Parts: sequence; structure tokens; C-alpha cells
Amino acid sequence: MFKKANLLLIIIITFTNIVFSNPKKELVNNGIITGKVLDETTKMPVEFSNIILFTLTNNTQVTGSVTNNAGKFNLKGIKPGKYYLFIQFVGYEKKRIDNISISDAKPSVDLGTINIKPTAINLQNVVVEGQRSPISYNLDKKVIDVSQMHTAISGTAADVLQNVPSVSVDIDGTVSLRGSTNFTVLIDGRPSVMSAQDALQQIPASSIQSIEINTNPSAKYDAGGTAGIIDIKLKKDSNLGLSGVGDITGGLNDKYGGNFLFQYKANAVSYDFGVNFNRRSFPGSNRQEKQFMLGDSTSYINSNGNMLWQRIISGVRGGINFELSDNDNLSFGGSYGSRSFHRNSISYTDQWLSTDLQQNYYIDNTNGNHSGTYYNMNTNYSHKFDSNGHELSGEFFFSHNNSNDAAATIQTQDVLQLNGTKTTELGPEDQIRGKIDYTLPFNKKEKFSAGTQFQRRVYQDSNTLYLYDSTSGNYNFQSLYSNTNDFNRTNFAAYSMLSNQWDSLGVQIGFRSEYTYQLVKLVNTNQKFSLSRWDFFPSLHSSYSLAGGTQLMASYSRRIDRPDGGDLEPFYTWFNANNVRIGNPDLKPELIDSYELGYQTFFGPVSFSNDFYYRFTHDKIEHINSVYAENVTLNSIANIGTDYSLGAEFMVLFNPIKLWEFNLMGDLYDYRVKGAISDQSFAKESFNWSIKNNNVFKVTTSTSIQINTRYFSPSVSAQGKWEGFFTTDMAVKQDLIGKKISLTLQVNDVFQTGKREFTSQGTDFYNYNYFTQKAPQVMLDVKFNFNDYKEEKRQNNNDQPDNSNNQGNE
Repeated sequence: MFKKANLLLIIIITFTNIVFSNPKKELVNNGIITGKVLDETTKMPVEFSNIILFTLTNNTQVTGSVTNNAGKFNLKGIKPGKYYLFIQFVGYEKKRIDNISISDAKPSVDLGTINIKPTAINLQNVVVEGQRSPISYNLDKKVIDVSQMHTAISGTAADVLQNVPSVSVDIDGTVSLRGSTNFTVLIDGRPSVMSAQDALQQIPASSIQSIEINTNPSAKYDAGGTAGIIDIKLKKDSNLGLSGVGDITGGLNDKYGGNFLFQYKANAVSYDFGVNFNRRSFPGSNRQEKQFMLGDSTSYINSNGNMLWQRIISGVRGGINFELSDNDNLSFGGSYGSRSFHRNSISYTDQWLSTDLQQNYYIDNTNGNHSGTYYNMNTNYSHKFDSNGHELSGEFFFSHNNSNDAAATIQTQDVLQLNGTKTTELGPEDQIRGKIDYTLPFNKKEKFSAGTQFQRRVYQDSNTLYLYDSTSGNYNFQSLYSNTNDFNRTNFAAYSMLSNQWDSLGVQIGFRSEYTYQLVKLVNTNQKFSLSRWDFFPSLHSSYSLAGGTQLMASYSRRIDRPDGGDLEPFYTWFNANNVRIGNPDLKPELIDSYELGYQTFFGPVSFSNDFYYRFTHDKIEHINSVYAENVTLNSIANIGTDYSLGAEFMVLFNPIKLWEFNLMGDLYDYRVKGAISDQSFAKESFNWSIKNNNVFKVTTSTSIQINTRYFSPSVSAQGKWEGFFTTDMAVKQDLIGKKISLTLQVNDVFQTGKREFTSQGTDFYNYNYFTQKAPQVMLDVKFNFNDYKEEKRQNNNDQPDNSNNQGNE
């Protein structure tokens, strides 16, 4: 009750602040003040700049706004009178604009283009330039500027996500979005060829411009992925001519790689080409305790040993873009890559029975490999009917993925092999997708959008098992546990959305319908399992602008998790000698209803953001452990019931002193799960919280230090509990030759506190697992560019309501 009371108190305090911290607005009048804010150096729009208007006579705050993605703002409802306004944003000098006059004769004032300077501090004759925060909030998403994440620059997308709101990453690199591993990964707005986890582990951080996190997507987006969408935006150059950028990395314990991107622009045609290779090894140690209860006897297995996790990734990508006219654009792109994830371990094992205390010692040696190749191709076309947003666009996407998994387990005693297993899992996969989107503005405030999409996914999955025969010394094929299945899923979708603006209030409503036909065929037995169903996904997004740039945002969406073919297979598949799985052909899709309320404001130079959320999952899908045989764990899957998450996220950005940028992020939520496992009812709950602190210190104009800390509290699942952990990362960045070369030294898990500690238990088993990686992990990254490579400023294709008093009119 105390924990729940704390959460309720946080919500009450925040909403009290919302209600009482904003002065009442003046009566609505016809005066309008517009303008556009640019970075004085780069001439790029400065999105989310804080615009605050004051009366000249008594310095009373009248209203406020923030700039949109084009740097524009639009203040409405201004009474006749004389005013001045302030423009401010983290990392820039505050700017005052005077002599603003509104009258009946001249009710509209356009301030034109306003340039603001990055913060400059004179420190012993050394000029230190400010920098923008690495994390910004849009109306419908969080945007992470990867170039500011120095502690992750030599890693992958998963490493970047360790230091952002809403996301947690465990010591194995497994990413969770608000506690769920069920989310969708897009790459430049397109579906990933690989699984979400594989994609985040494969994409080099040095090739990423930004990452967008959307926890409540609108009806325009695919409904798959109950936790939301993580969209990886790859780098592009904005210069004409030939330019490029490259990264070379190296570190302790067999870590090295590189990433290179080249682009050529000539008037209406541009070409880009990229190549990358990365090898990362993560040695560690593992300790495990298992108990298997069978009848009147309990089997005990304790083990400890060493583990090596390694990933090797490589790829090439390229594209060509044609600006056919001022209103027509056509592009083609594609990529090819390979991946190899190895997990090797050696464990010293002690085994005994409760009925026979004689201990049996042996060595477990396990080698696993998850590898494959992929390629994809895409083409996009867009046509603008006018300059007001009337647009038609289309996309076609094809991908092919080959997967090759293998595992081998050997048990030895005094160099004599006792038993062993070999398993393989192979399968090609093809995906094809086509979609059309149409946008029709009725006026500057009202807009209609609609679209349709077709998607098909086809793959074959073949599993084999070989068991060691100690008599012959051979591995014998096990036909009973070797199976092949064909999976075919076809989706048709259509959506429509309508958005409108009433003064400070913007509202968007959307509706999406999806038809799914699915067929799973077991080749060995010719069994078939089919599914045909319609699903409907409404969405609602709204925003309200208060005085001083404060914003309130509320949204609702419904999403779905459809089981894959492996989850539906009704046969046993062996991982290794001690673990076997079985699917469930009766598994239902998991549906989630998600509600969010967001609040953003400024207290002088301090930016504060708060999100409250409530998520309710129907037919929750969970992996269930039980005993299959003595010393063998069975992993099955089922719809166990429902779960609920009620929580709040906050983020504070400010500069305590001019040389220090401070970001503090937190997440607190009450989690409950209830249902039935093996016809036995259960209910669990936990109060979870995490906190992240990112600090950047500008030592000189070319030297900066970044220190990031993270803590995650314990949490529960249907059958177990995860213990909390704390980590600290550091980085030093040095720019050379006018920032044409940058050196970044990273030290991750400085105090060697990272761990994965998990306990699970049921009526017939108990399992405790503790794993830690060798730390600290040290990497050096060298980045260089030629021909003044500059990253292209992406426009946010924001489908949320365009709050004109908050966003401005295009």
C-alpha cells in the first residue's frame, strides 16, 4: 500500500503543478505573431525552441509556444498592445525580440527568420560551445540524437537505448520497451528483415542519425508490437558533391570494427553507399542452481563456469534518389548483410538426488550459433499536389532472410564423454509489402489522411535432433524430434485519420482495420492450422497548449502481438540436453489497450517532461517452464491471463552551470499479472522503478566528458523475479582539425556492477541463474569525415494534431 500511495502522491503533485503553475490566458483576440527560428551557424531549424510573450507595460507573461519541426511558431489570440518575447532552448543563448506591436489596423506581425547562437562561454580565453540535448520530446515520440551518445558510439542501437527514457537493456543486450520485449523495429520507417532484438544488436551506432521511440502509435502504423515502435533513422548527408564519414573502433577482449558512409549529390540526383563490419566479444561467468521435483524425489543440479558471447555483423547498403520535379520524388534502395551470434560456455556441474546423496560431477560444454544472411530492396514514390500538404505516396518493399541455427552440448567425466546432443534449425523467409498513403488538408487546421497496405510473410522452419550413442560413439538422427513446418501469413490493412485544431486544442482520431489469414502446415504429418480474423484498432491523440510553452498531450491506441510459427508448432524441439520446447496451435493473439497523458513545460532554463500511462493486456502470452523429464526443462507457451501497468515517466534537462549539461530520467510503475498456469490460479505484483542520469561536461571547445549511470529495480514475471542492477559508463571525446577527426574513449560498466540475476519456480521446479560479464569494457572510436560531411536534418512526419498555437502553420 505504501508503494501505491507513493505513486498516487506523485500523480497528484504533478497535476497540482499543472493546474496552479500556469497563469490564466487572456481573452481570445485576433492578434497573431509568427516567426521562424534557425541555428545561426548551421541555418537549420531549431525544433522545440521555447517562445514566451510578455507585455511591454508591466512585463506580464501573456502566452507561449514551442517551434515545430520547421522551426516555425504561431502565437494567436493576442490583444492589441505592445509586447516583447524571449526565445530560448537548451544549448543556445537566450534571445529577446523587442518592438512588437499589435493593433486593429495591423493585427498580424511576422518576425521573419530569427537566428539564435549556440551557447558560448569564455573560459580562460577558450571558447566553449554549447550542445543540444541528446533526447527531445515530440508530440508523439521521443527522438534520440545518437551523435550526442558518446558512451555508445562504438556499439550498436541496443547500446544507445541503454540511456534513453522508456527503454531498459539487460546485460545480455536484450531490449525492453516499458517492460515488454514485444515491440516493432523499423529502419527508416520500413520493417526490419530481422527480429527486433537481432536488428538492434546488428545496426552500428555510428551509422545511425537518430532513434525515434513511439509508445502510442496512431492508426497510420502497423498494429503489430504491443509495446510500440522503435524507428532507426540512418545517416544521410546534406552536402552537394562527394562527401563521406567513417568510424574505426577497437577495444579490449577481441572487439573491433568499422563503418563507412559515402554520398554524392548532383542537383536532382543523389547516391549513397555504406559498408560496415563489427566484431564484439563479451566474456563472462555464470552460476546456476536447479531443482526438479518428480514424485517423492528431487534432483539437484548446481553449476558454475565461464561463458563467451560473441557477435559478428557485416553489411552493405546503397540507394539512389531522383527529384523528378518540384513535386515528384522517386527513390530506390537496398541492403545486404550477414550476422553470426555465438554463445559458448563451459560449466562444472554437481548433481545429486534427495533419495541418493552421492554426488555426480561432470563438465557441460555448450556451443551455440545463430547466423544467417539477408537482403532487401525498396522503392518509394511521392507526389505533392500543392505546397499545403496535399500529397500521395507509395512504397514497395521486399526482403529475404536465411537463418541457420546450430547447438551442441557435450557432457564429459574424466575426459570420457557421457552423452551429447546436436540440434539444428534452418529456414528461409520472404517478406513483401506494399502501401499507399494519401493526405488531404481541408484548410490550415483540418486534415484528412488515409491509406492501405498489403503484407505477406512466408517461411519454412526445419528442426533436427541428434543424440550421442556412448556404445558406438556416433550421433544418431532422431526422426521423432525432427520436424519441418511451413508458415504463411497475409495481412490486408486500411486506415483513415482526421485531425483538427481549435485555438490551443488539437485533436486527431484514427481507425485501422486489419484482416489476417494465417496457415501453419506440418510437413511431416500434413497437419494444418489456419486462422482467419478481422481486428480493429482505434486511436486518439490530442494536445493542448498552455501559457509559457507548457503542453498537455493525451492519447489512446490499441495494438496486437500475433504469435509466430515457432510459437504454434505442436511438437517438441530440443535446444540442448537439458532444455526442450513445444508450441501451442491454440495460442490467441495478445491485445493491448494503452492510455497516455503527457506534460511538458519549462521552469526558466529547466525543461521538464512527464508521461503517465496505463496499459492493459488481454490474453497475455507467456513462456512457461515445467519439468519434462529428470533434469530436463520444458518451455511451453500459453495465454495465461491479463496484466496491468500503471506508471509515470519523467525527464529533466538543464545546465547547472554553463559547462555542465544534466539529464535525469525516471520510470515508476505498478505492475500486476494474474491468470492461470496449468489450471492453477496465480496473481503477482511488483512496484518497479528505474532511474538514469546522463552528464556531459564541456572541458574545452574540443574536449568533452560524458558520465552515464543507470539503476533498475527488481521486477516480477508470471513465474519468477528479476533482481535489480546498477551500472556506470564513461567517455572522453576529443575533436581534432576543426572536428574533421574525433577520438572517443569509452569505458562501460566502470565499477563492474552489471549483472543478470533471475529466479523462477513452479510446482515441480526451481531455477536460479546469475550471470555477469567481464568488466570494465574499454573501446576507442576514431571518427573522420571528408568534404565537410553534414548530417541531413530530417523532418518529423508528425501525424499528430498540428497545434497551431503550439506548432505553427506551414
